[in-house]
Amino acid sequence: ENHSMRSLKMAAWALGTAFVVAGCNNAPDEQALQVARDAAVAEYKAQEEARLAENKKIASAFFAPGVTADDRYALLHDEYIQHNPVFKKAADEAGVNYKQGFKDMMTRNMANPPPAPDPKVPVPPQGNPLYQVLAEGDLVFIMRQQFRQDPTKEPGNFYELFAWDTFRIKDGKLYEHWDGAVINPPAPAAGARR
Repeated sequence: ENHSMRSLKMAAWALGTAFVVAGCNNAPDEQALQVARDAAVAEYKAQEEARLAENKKIASAFFAPGVTADDRYALLHDEYIQHNPVFKKAADEAGVNYKQGFKDMMTRNMANPPPAPDPKVPVPPQGNPLYQVLAEGDLVFIMRQQFRQDPTKEPGNFYELFAWDTFRIKDGKLYEHWDGAVINPPAPAAGARR
């Protein structure tokens, strides 16, 4: 039973209690019933807002400054479902679940970090990994701002772009993930003709 259903049941219970109390007085007090209804709705809304804020916090931790691969792995639900095609393909080909596949990919990425940037080449602005964070139900949508070199201009001319991730939260963990990643063709071998 998810949190929304529990909150809704609790609000219904509070409202039902108000009706029973009013009925025990033989004549329903319309004003008392309205106060009880308003209180039940307010309680439900407050719980829902708190749950959405907590879900946003959990998903945002994935992109927090200084977050490590181990920190990210710890955020994943044991039954994690992956829709990123690169991570999904790697896990499927290795015959492991998506949580283990995530860990394996992150371990490989950490073992083969990208080359150090050329100090003569301008570095793009940092961007904002939490440019927009929206939550509805058990889903959290995160829009990430990035900057890239404009390939049609001289180095140092950057353009703004956005990437996104959507997470489903379950039991206080990242349960499911979607993003806009694609599977790129392999890089040509050194010395290969184009």
